[in-house]
Amino acid sequence: MNLPDHKSIAGLLCGLILMTASCSPPDSSQMQLNLTDGVWNKYNILELTLPVPDTSARYNAWLDIRVTAQYGYSYLSVIVARPGRRDTLWLPLNPDRAIHSGHFLDYRFSVDTLGFPANQSFYQWRLAHNMPEQTLPGIVTIGLLMKKQRNGQK
Repeated sequence: MNLPDHKSIAGLLCGLILMTASCSPPDSSQMQLNLTDGVWNKYNILELTLPVPDTSARYNAWLDIRVTAQYGYSYLSVIVARPGRRDTLWLPLNPDRAIHSGHFLDYRFSVDTLGFPANQSFYQWRLAHNMPEQTLPGIVTIGLLMKKQRNGQK
C-alpha cells in the first residue's frame, strides 16, 4: 500500500468515527430563566419545560441558582414540583461553596438523588420560593438540568 492510499483510509475512518459520535443523542437537557430585575415574587411560579432526550432512561436533576450580594438570606427554600412529585428544598447558600462569577454567586443543588423515569417527550417543572418575604431581590437566574443516569450512577 502506498502512502496516498493510507491517508485516504485514515481519513475515511476518522470521518466514520466523527459521524458516529455526532449522531448519538444528547444525554441531558437544561433550561435557565432570567428573573425580571433580579427579583423573585412568591406568587410568580416559574415553569420550565425540558425536552427528554431518551424516554426510556432514568434521569437525575439539579437546580441552578445565581444570586447577587443583594440577596439577604444564607439559605433559599424552594418548592419543586414535577409530574408525580412535589418537594420543598432548603438550600444553604454558603459563599465558600459557590462558583464566583464576577458580581454573581452560582450554586448547583441536587433535586433528585435517586433518579426518576422520564417516559414522556417533555418534562414540566414548577418552581416557587417558600421564603418569609413575598419578594426576594438578588435572585437573577433559576435553572434546571436533567441528565441521563449511566449504569450504576446516581
